[in-house]
Amino acid sequence: MTGDSKIIKIVGRFILPVIVATAFVSALTAIAADLTSQVIVGNAAPTVTNVVLNGGTNITLTANATTSYNISYTVSDNNGCADLGGVRFSTSTAFRNGSSSICATPSPTTSTISCYVNVTHVTSTCSGTSINVTDTVQIYYFANATDSSSSFPNDHWEAFAFVADLNGGTSTVATSSAVEVLTLTAINVTTSSVNYGTITASSTTGATNQTATSTNAGNSSTTLQLKTSATLTSGVNSIATSSQRYSTTTFTFIGTSIALTASDVTVGGFLLLTPTSTTNVSKVMFWGLEVLAGTPTGTYTGTNVFSSLFQP
Repeated sequence: MTGDSKIIKIVGRFILPVIVATAFVSALTAIAADLTSQVIVGNAAPTVTNVVLNGGTNITLTANATTSYNISYTVSDNNGCADLGGVRFSTSTAFRNGSSSICATPSPTTSTISCYVNVTHVTSTCSGTSINVTDTVQIYYFANATDSSSSFPNDHWEAFAFVADLNGGTSTVATSSAVEVLTLTAINVTTSSVNYGTITASSTTGATNQTATSTNAGNSSTTLQLKTSATLTSGVNSIATSSQRYSTTTFTFIGTSIALTASDVTVGGFLLLTPTSTTNVSKVMFWGLEVLAGTPTGTYTGTNVFSSLFQP
């Protein structure tokens, strides 16, 4: 065998194994297999932000009534809008901060002077993972004032909101910035009129008094001021303003009564304390009249004005 033939033979020995190995690899790469994957998405607790009471402005109450005030806030849930369920499971309150322990909680203890729970609930269209909520509370006229002239000058009012999602996730406590409930001094006269009946000229009501009941219609204690804005008249005829007299107790004309005037006079011994519930705080004034000789016959009418005067 020549040298060249040996070389050819050696090369031939190596060519065959290489070809076989290449064919084997090609067969393996033609085989496919599936790999399954799985993940459990956990529940993310909702969050409450941007809590605002009454638009961030101080609260002015309405005499002898309840007034509606808004609590607005934003609720977000990283599991999406569907998990919020229209924010069905929520609580919002308005409260004097001295009552936070009983009112800034998912299960508040209501109080008509310091803790109010929402009575209406309106939501916006959910966008992405967030929804805006506007709740309404109705606050009585005698709710605790917190301005500088009130009994709670170092306190203020806040709002609280709490939310749970459909999977039981609950938000943390969220409260608003402070606003004040302003002092309201007001009187409501529950008697429609004082009717002296028929009195002949040169006579008085004697020991028969007419009554007029006043109630405190605000959230501060108050005294009473009286005056007439229109004296008793019948056509061109009139009865002098001073002929009407009043007292905080019953009297036989004139007795201890005080003559009515055309300008405000503060009634001594009259005080209405601040209400603490829907039960009226009230007081009665007693009235009498003298009809002087020479007064023509007729039906005389006039108007007396009852005004409140702040009493700290």
